[in-house]
Amino acid sequence: MSTPRDQSDDRRVVRVLLLGGVPLIVTVGVVVLLRLPGGEPAPAPRGTAMTPSASPEPEDPTPFRAGFTDVAAECGVATPQLSAASGRYLLPETMGSGVALGDLDSDGDPDLLLLSYGSVPALYRNDSPPGGPIRFTDVTVDSGLDSIAGSTTAAFGDVDGDGRLDLLVGTIGPDRLLVNQGGLRFREVDRFGDGWTSGAGFVDVDSDGDQDLVTCSYVRWNPEIDLEVDYTLDGVGRAYGPPTGFGGTDLMLYVNDGSGRMLEQGGERGLRLRRSDRSVPVMKALGLAFEDVDDNGGIDVFVANDTTPNRLLMNDGAGFFSDAGARLGLAFDIDGNSTGAMGIDTCRDPASGRLMCAIGNFANEPSSFFVQGPGGGFLDRSSVSGIGAPTRPSLTFGTLFVDLDLDGFVDLLQVNGHIEPRIERVQAGQSYLQPAQVFRGGEDPTRFEPVAPEQLGDLATPIAGRAAASADLDGDGDLDLVVSRIDEVPLVLRNELDPAPDSVLRVMIEDLPSAPDGEGSTVLVLDDDGVILHRLRLDRTRSYLTQSDPMGLFPRTEPRMAAAVRVVLPDGRVLRSVIPPEGRVVVEADASENQATSTP
Repeated sequence: MSTPRDQSDDRRVVRVLLLGGVPLIVTVGVVVLLRLPGGEPAPAPRGTAMTPSASPEPEDPTPFRAGFTDVAAECGVATPQLSAASGRYLLPETMGSGVALGDLDSDGDPDLLLLSYGSVPALYRNDSPPGGPIRFTDVTVDSGLDSIAGSTTAAFGDVDGDGRLDLLVGTIGPDRLLVNQGGLRFREVDRFGDGWTSGAGFVDVDSDGDQDLVTCSYVRWNPEIDLEVDYTLDGVGRAYGPPTGFGGTDLMLYVNDGSGRMLEQGGERGLRLRRSDRSVPVMKALGLAFEDVDDNGGIDVFVANDTTPNRLLMNDGAGFFSDAGARLGLAFDIDGNSTGAMGIDTCRDPASGRLMCAIGNFANEPSSFFVQGPGGGFLDRSSVSGIGAPTRPSLTFGTLFVDLDLDGFVDLLQVNGHIEPRIERVQAGQSYLQPAQVFRGGEDPTRFEPVAPEQLGDLATPIAGRAAASADLDGDGDLDLVVSRIDEVPLVLRNELDPAPDSVLRVMIEDLPSAPDGEGSTVLVLDDDGVILHRLRLDRTRSYLTQSDPMGLFPRTEPRMAAAVRVVLPDGRVLRSVIPPEGRVVVEADASENQATSTP
């Protein structure tokens, strides 16, 4: 910000102008010319954020090849995810319920679990014939899930090492740990906590070969606190408000003792963060993601916090954590502010391996896009990435990096919808129902182009959108989507890309103890010259209230012909395979020692 001049300064300026005459005018003209395009640009004032403008549309853009059709009605998904809204305007009613996709019956295709704060979960078995129409059958009754109230999110993982996906159901109240009995039936074995679980994921934090559990909570909430906050929209009557009137929470870490028994150790392992001025929790978490940021073998934890600093809990390799969010540049936006952070996802540049992180934010805030630099820290590049200005009006929840059009470049999906149904009354240009947005990736992994809504089909339907999960539901080689919305049946979005079978590479990892589908492994796809074309860490815990199917699905011929696959297992072993003509690579994680080498 500039400092105002006093009156003596103004008088001196006038005297100079009168005495300088024509020479001064010529000088000013030269300066102006230098600032025109082609001249040396003047530096922006330090500490001042420039408002980004939308990137110009290309004159002749290549059509986005993926389009989406909502097939929920014809595929058998008919359960609305209810908010329990009763006119009291309580905060949980507007935050939505989650979606989880994973192969729960071990038959090779992803099943569907819908959480519901206002009712009970719904479990659907995937009965889709390969390459045929998407088909689901409701198997909730007698599944062991049909009496759980107030569910918000879920996590899939194999806690007992039997090769089947077990299940944590997060609630507002005690979370439920259920062991898979086979046949899509589950048995409750434990209950954890009593808060508002907003994210959960199974991950081996201590590198001992079994899956531990991380959960996060939104705010310290009960109806009495909510009614005391008494937020209003226009000064008359109650409305849904921000989390600023509620206390913070802690991350919880349940360490697997090897037998499937989970012991809470978050405090002793560094996950109990407190304010510097008083001992109160600091998290208001809505999104979790896992990555080994510094390549030390320990899985680190990203946390997207609503109105408080985002956190990056760095793992020392043995399962003990320290917060490096501020030090590494992820805690705040480019202006040094905390944002209304919701969904989160990460990906890596195939060539350099540098990490990128996207976070969906509240309305009137652009989505955050952080890019890792050479020193390991992150820079907020949202304003120059192509996503800054287009995402500013939207309120974003679901956030996914995913190659929707199988062109070899990762796209960014953001699912939107406001929290206040009456927002139009007080904010011009805002709406409760909002369309999703897709930003198309290209050769520069830090730059994106908005995809026109008319190219997205039913994905662009205005909704009160919340969770977004991806999987190949029909086995045709492209990634479909399931998107939850408030008080509605979710959108089951079939991807109409329909690639030719020989144009798709599938990588499956089998026999990895305690990690079905190879979760936690990194897949690298290389060309004949050994150049890395694709790099993907297989993770379920991404986005917002979501578990996605960790699928290794890649184009075979874009951007160049794929020739080989290298898989880095969670224990550091590296397995290699040449791609066969049919493009289907099955990696056996218990392969002989001569197939394993050190991590590159």
